[in-house]
Amino acid sequence: MTTITNIMANSHASCDELLANAENLAVDQNWQKLTAVFESFVEETEKHFRNEEEILFPKTEGILPPGGPVEVMKYEHRQMRDLIGNLREQLGKQDQAGFLGEIETLVILMQQHNMKEEQILYPMLDQLLSEDVGTVIEEMDLT
Repeated sequence: MTTITNIMANSHASCDELLANAENLAVDQNWQKLTAVFESFVEETEKHFRNEEEILFPKTEGILPPGGPVEVMKYEHRQMRDLIGNLREQLGKQDQAGFLGEIETLVILMQQHNMKEEQILYPMLDQLLSEDVGTVIEEMDLT
C-alpha cells in the first residue's frame, strides 16, 4: 500500500541526494555544474514544501491543535528557505567557504526536520487520513 510516509520519505531522499551532489561540486569548485544541481535541488525542495503546505498540512486543520507539529514544520520550512537564499548568494559570489558553511547548516536542519516528519508527522497523517490517503496522494505533485 502506498502511504504518505513512503512517498514523502522518497521525496526527502531525492532532495538529500541533490544537496549532497551540490556539496561535492562545491568542494570541487565546479561552479557551472553546481549551479544546475543547486537549482534542481531548489525545485525539488519547493515541490516537496508545496505538497506539504498546500495539500497535507491543510488536511490537519481541525484535527491537530493549532501551534502543534504542523506549525513547527512550517517554521522550519521558512528557516530552510532562508538558508537556500543564503546559498544562492554564496553561489553567485562563487564563495566556496561561504557556500560550504551554509550547506552544512542546511544539512543539519534538514536531517532533524526530515526525521521528525518521517517518524512522527507522516505516520500520524497516514493514520488520521487513513480513509482518504489515496485521494490525498492523487492531489500531490509527484512528477
